[in-house]
Amino acid sequence: MMRPVKGIDHVVVMVDGIDAAQAAYERLGFQVQPRGFHKKLGTANHLMIFERDYFEILGIVEDTEFNAERREWLKSGGGLANVALATDGADLAWQAFQAAGLQPDAPLAFDRAVEIDGRTEQARFRTVRIPKRHMPVVGLFVCEHLTPQFVYRPEWARHPNGARGILGVTVIAEQPAKWIGTLEKYFGAGAVARDGDTLRVDTGTQPIRYLAREAYAARYPGIVPVRPDDHPALLRLRVESLSGCEALLRKNGVRILKPDGERLLVPPSEAAHLTLEFAER
Repeated sequence: MMRPVKGIDHVVVMVDGIDAAQAAYERLGFQVQPRGFHKKLGTANHLMIFERDYFEILGIVEDTEFNAERREWLKSGGGLANVALATDGADLAWQAFQAAGLQPDAPLAFDRAVEIDGRTEQARFRTVRIPKRHMPVVGLFVCEHLTPQFVYRPEWARHPNGARGILGVTVIAEQPAKWIGTLEKYFGAGAVARDGDTLRVDTGTQPIRYLAREAYAARYPGIVPVRPDDHPALLRLRVESLSGCEALLRKNGVRILKPDGERLLVPPSEAAHLTLEFAER
C-alpha cells in the first residue's frame, strides 16, 4: 500500500467549556490564538501553533450531524481525541485508505476565518475521516491544508513557555498488540515496532506510543488517567529550555511533577483533561 500520510499535522483536544480551557492554556504559557469557528461543523477552537505542527482545543458551539460523535465522547470528560495526519492530498489518502479496507468518508471541505495583519482571511482545509469501527483507540484522520500560509505563521509560534513542537502522543491500551493490524492499514507494513507490551508507531514524523496501563503508570508516576478505559492520554511537547518552562509554570501556580531531570509532567486537572509532558528532545 502506498503511504498516504506524512506524519502528525496536529492534535485535537476536545473540551467541555472552551472558555475555561482557553484560560488554562494561557496559564500554561502558550500563545493561544483567537477563537476560530467552523460554521459547517458546529465547533470552535483555539490553536497553539508551532513551526511544522500544532495542537488545538476544540469545543462544541452548535449541535450538528458532523459533531454527534464528539458530543457523545465529551460525556465521558473530554481530553485528547484525535491525531490529524499530514498528507500530500486528501484524495490520495482517501484512495489509499479505501484500498486498505478502512472505509473512509468522502473528503470534507471546510474553512474558518482568521485575522492576519488586520485582514480577514479564510483558512481552508480538506479532511478525510475514518469510521469509528476502524479507530485504533485514538481517532485518526487526514488533514490537507489548502492555505497553510494562514495557519503556520512564525509570529504565532512564539510561546512564553518555550514550546516549539510536538514530540509524540501516548495512548493507553490494555492490549496494545491487538491494534497492530489496524495501525498498519494507516501507516504501512512495518510501521509498528513492538517491545513487549509497548508499541511505537512510525507516523512519518513524531511517534504514537501504545502502553498498557501498568506501563503507563511506571512511565508517568503520579499521573492518574482521566478515563478508566483505553484512551489517548498524553501529549509530549518539545521546549527550548526545560528549566525556563518550569520557572514559568511555577510562577503561574501550575502543578507539575518531575519524575527525572529530563521532563516535566502537567496532570490533566491543569490542562482540560489532557496530560502534558515537556522535554527538550
